[in-house]
Amino acid sequence: MTTIAIDIHDVHFTYDGESFVLNGLNASIKPGEFVCILGGNGSGKSTLAKHLNALLLPDKGTVSVCGNDTRDESLMYLIRSTAGMVFQNPDDQIVTSVVEDDVAFGPENLGISTPDIALRVKDALAQVGLMGYESHETNALSGGQKQRVAIAGVLAMHPEILVLDEASSMLDPRGRKGLMRVCRELNEAGMTIIMITHFMEEASCASRVIVMEKGHIMADGTPEQVLSQNSLLDGLNLEVPFAAKLSKDLQDAGIDIPTCVSEESLARALSPLLTHVDQNASSEKTLAAAGSAQSEANQNQAAPDLAQVLPQADPLILFDHVSYTYDSAAAKKAQKKHKKRKPAETPTAERAAWGRDPEAVWALSDISLSINKGEFFGLAGHTGSGKSTLIQHMNGLMKPTCGNVLVKGMDLSDKKSLAAIRSSVGLVFQYPENQLFAETVEADVAFGPRNLGLSEDEVRQRVAQSLARVGLDVDEIGSRSPFELSGGQQRRVAFAGVLAMEPDVLILDEPVAGLDPAARRDFLQLIARLHQDGLTVVMVSHNMDDLAAYCSRIAVLNDGSLFLQGTPEEVFLKDEAIKSVGLGLPAPQRVAHLINQQGCALPVDRLYDETSLVEAIVRIRHA
Repeated sequence: MTTIAIDIHDVHFTYDGESFVLNGLNASIKPGEFVCILGGNGSGKSTLAKHLNALLLPDKGTVSVCGNDTRDESLMYLIRSTAGMVFQNPDDQIVTSVVEDDVAFGPENLGISTPDIALRVKDALAQVGLMGYESHETNALSGGQKQRVAIAGVLAMHPEILVLDEASSMLDPRGRKGLMRVCRELNEAGMTIIMITHFMEEASCASRVIVMEKGHIMADGTPEQVLSQNSLLDGLNLEVPFAAKLSKDLQDAGIDIPTCVSEESLARALSPLLTHVDQNASSEKTLAAAGSAQSEANQNQAAPDLAQVLPQADPLILFDHVSYTYDSAAAKKAQKKHKKRKPAETPTAERAAWGRDPEAVWALSDISLSINKGEFFGLAGHTGSGKSTLIQHMNGLMKPTCGNVLVKGMDLSDKKSLAAIRSSVGLVFQYPENQLFAETVEADVAFGPRNLGLSEDEVRQRVAQSLARVGLDVDEIGSRSPFELSGGQQRRVAFAGVLAMEPDVLILDEPVAGLDPAARRDFLQLIARLHQDGLTVVMVSHNMDDLAAYCSRIAVLNDGSLFLQGTPEEVFLKDEAIKSVGLGLPAPQRVAHLINQQGCALPVDRLYDETSLVEAIVRIRHA
């Protein structure tokens, strides 16, 4: 085995011949290391990743993979089988229409024997929790399920080095935990892991963290050395892990604790400093009262409150017992099979670990909910729970198999109403920049209004106004190609194209996926401003902190059914229910539970944000 897995020496690279994306980069990674690479959008992370398996070659300098120079064309096949890469967007990587064929594609190209390929496919699908999905069509999978297929396809090649470029950005909290578990197991077995991520909690689990900016390495060290540098990371449009941020808040409040990068270590550090709940008999009543309050907050958490499900007067969007299947014939067969199935045959270990039952054919099942004018409505659920299917019913892109969807009182099954509904409900898909298509920004944003038959003066006015609403100037970028813009600007242009239709409702499917922390904050603030301006907003997200901070009401889906709904506090206080469907808690609530589990007298019967959690800890410290 070589002493260096990856050797990067004085690497320069440019896409346009002028601006260097990598500028004199030097780094080496040893076999068996687990390295996280951080950096803002445009820092060069993904460009570097593509150099690690010869998808890109340096303009100057060298990259060696296990001693093999990536510029040597005769070694390219060996290099790409040595360093397997998973891209941020799984649609860039999936090449066949059936799951098992896609996972087998890499091993087949390596010349692996057919029996060994079958074993590799089975093992790889088991590792990512997709056993039972072998014959499923890849285009019918959710974004998170597609990402797990892409990961399985790389794992089936048995690479020595695994490179993950934002591979967890489309996964739900349970999926991210599952991916981290797989990475740790592979790393412990000797595989070199190189993970590019914007999730600081993932970076805290690595053995080494590298921070990039403008093609340079700005920091390199252990997670404790790098992730505690608030000022450095803030200056690079990054953020420290929540535990490190809370550590600093508590230090500023006069509590003497070290800066911790993991939430578990922070809870342990606080434990000896806080008042503990007495365990003697005299305190049993206090404990019982606290437990009773928490129990009441969590009661009936396995099913939604039916009173909350009932529509309010004149809802803007109403789902009335909506069910949907992509395959009606399969649904009928499944119903018959379900009646014959014994209870012991139903659950599987993989479903518990990763999510949806592969035999499930109802993407939505008996959904009844309402969304009211002016709401900021959040939608959460595990990968494959039906979130994207649900929102595509809101403007008629999909029609219910059973039940009805009404928008502003108009039934989507009425073809005469459909055009009016679609103009009033704007839908922004995952990676909205992929919706761009025109030669200029102005033409792209004008496409929708022009199709409404508006005059050219009205179209120009809408283009200028919608670009201004997303912080862009039509005079500066209107004549430019949208594909010349930065990723963040492209996403804003895509938003503007929807806003130019002047919708009453803005529906967003994971709108900040793949953005660095600074860009994520900017987009969430933009969405909040649009809501304050009068738009009704429906936002799908896997980020529990975003849902807790911005939404007035949240619905949680589980296997196509409505599982919970209510205010953020009503939903997130039902912590066991939330965890049972593969979701997590907002970071302040997670830390509160960890502190409480240390025996400290910190109540968990309220929903904390960062400020209120600091105040509660300080009160207990000085009690």
